[in-house]
Amino acid sequence: MNEHAVTELLTDAMAARRGLHAIEDTEQSLGGEDFSWYLEQVPGAMARLGVRTPGDTARRDLHRGDFDVDEAAIEAGVELFTAAALLDGHRS
Repeated sequence: MNEHAVTELLTDAMAARRGLHAIEDTEQSLGGEDFSWYLEQVPGAMARLGVRTPGDTARRDLHRGDFDVDEAAIEAGVELFTAAALLDGHRS
């Protein structure tokens, strides 16, 4: 379970960096994820980073040979976590 305050922090951080249009809800995945075990011990939230090239509508599964990552997504991830750290520092 995602902690509401952490989810809100991540939302605020991305909105501050790239605007609300950069935030999308995703369908719940049926895949397994070990990250949930961490959240049993400490408050947190899992965020997914979109790695598709803008305009590309093809849905490629992570475990298939045609999966392709737009490496520009790395910048968005760095912005998200940097902005979250800076916002969290101001909220404390």
